[in-house]
Amino acid sequence: MRSEPAVSSQRLHRAEDRQGIEPVQLSGVAGVTAPRLDLERSATGSGGAPRVPARIKDLKAKDFRAALAGGEFSLAYQPIVSAATGAITGCEALLRWQHPFLGPVSPADFVPLAEETGAIRPIGAWVLEAACRQAAVWPDFCRVSVNVSPVQLQDPGFADRVVAALRASGLVASRLELELTEGVLMGDVAVALEGVAALRALGVSIALDDFGTGFSSLGYLQRFAFDRLKIDRTFIRGLGEARESWFLVRTMHDIARHFGMAVTAEGIETEDEARMLREIGATELQGFLFSRPVAGAVATALLSEQAHRLRSGEAEPPAKSSDHPVP
Repeated sequence: MRSEPAVSSQRLHRAEDRQGIEPVQLSGVAGVTAPRLDLERSATGSGGAPRVPARIKDLKAKDFRAALAGGEFSLAYQPIVSAATGAITGCEALLRWQHPFLGPVSPADFVPLAEETGAIRPIGAWVLEAACRQAAVWPDFCRVSVNVSPVQLQDPGFADRVVAALRASGLVASRLELELTEGVLMGDVAVALEGVAALRALGVSIALDDFGTGFSSLGYLQRFAFDRLKIDRTFIRGLGEARESWFLVRTMHDIARHFGMAVTAEGIETEDEARMLREIGATELQGFLFSRPVAGAVATALLSEQAHRLRSGEAEPPAKSSDHPVP
């Protein structure tokens, strides 16, 4: 999702953010071109005027419940690739909403409303269940990353929901990664620490998403013991143009290495950015250069072809999701 504000909750299911799912060519991975999945059609009344609710901000809890019941939500998956081999190592699940009257609604618009109304809990539970079911049919080398709202993490029953999703899908916990933003650290730290500890005890990995966009203390990196740090794309833009940007990203990478975290750089759009991040030592790369978000069936096809290439010896195996440099 492009150019979204650096706000924690709005990043839940960030939309790389064009509601439609574009054709994708994964260079050096599978050579599969995905069909366009058109999610851009808006359902409107006569004369093209949207029917009620007329504005996104008018959405209520009942609208979210109706959307869940009516199957209006869907997930797209953006591949994450190994910086070393270019192989897919994971996919981030991204929420899409095709409203029958408003058309495609951006997560940046509806997630804050869902949090205010409490609807984010059932929506988040659906996302978790759907993502786990999808990942369960993928090869073992691919994990699925799911964004978690601070509201979800504060829910005492959230860990139980994660357990239920894993059991229902048959997905092993080590293949599920939960992405938290720095906004999680801005609230009740004791509650957040307890929630993260409960999740880690299940065997899932925890990533700090959008690192650098908030105002949290670096001390939280040690206290929370994240498995992965994701460098926000705002720091990647212009990486090859300003030396200060290079030093900043390198510093973030080195901090993560110091705490034993893997590093994923987001929002990669150019070969120069990818090259410089490889030189810095990033573990994984994610962005439009490699793939836009794709439908679950397309992600499955890409991963199946990669698995075939691995079996035939045409490609190097991707690093396991738990593999990352430790000082």
